[in-house]
Amino acid sequence: MSEHEVAVSSGMRVGATERELLAQEIGALAGMLRDPAARARYGELRDAVRDGEVPEELLGHLGNILEMGLQSGRLRALYGADGEQALTRLFHRTPTGAALQDEAKSVSHALNGLQTQRIEEIRVAALGPGSYGLTIDTDRCQVSIRLDRSGVRVESLAIGI
Repeated sequence: MSEHEVAVSSGMRVGATERELLAQEIGALAGMLRDPAARARYGELRDAVRDGEVPEELLGHLGNILEMGLQSGRLRALYGADGEQALTRLFHRTPTGAALQDEAKSVSHALNGLQTQRIEEIRVAALGPGSYGLTIDTDRCQVSIRLDRSGVRVESLAIGI
């Protein structure tokens, strides 16, 4: 297990690269917050990151800051592709990131079931801002997948249509 994958019983270890990149981001966010309690919480997170060990109760906040920075492109703009990749790997270790990874694996598993089927039609529809539907019709079924900011999931599966 590498330095980046070491889990702490009730929290998560943060490697040196991630510590360096994140401490600045968390400090910048904490400085913008008006609510003193929220500012203090992110201050605790910054200190935990600097120490290299984020306790379980702060993992949600860590996931939030990583999600915002990754979605906005800010982390890539500031730290380049290598920094973004390191922080993406860290995000995948947070509860939010791990849940998104599990959703993606579940959809991939469902799509693997289509391998022996003849695909008749594939459609993508814009369902709303940042929300898309992917429908795959085969000779034996129809799978509808939704992709949006909250993740990816199989929305429906109809067999024998």
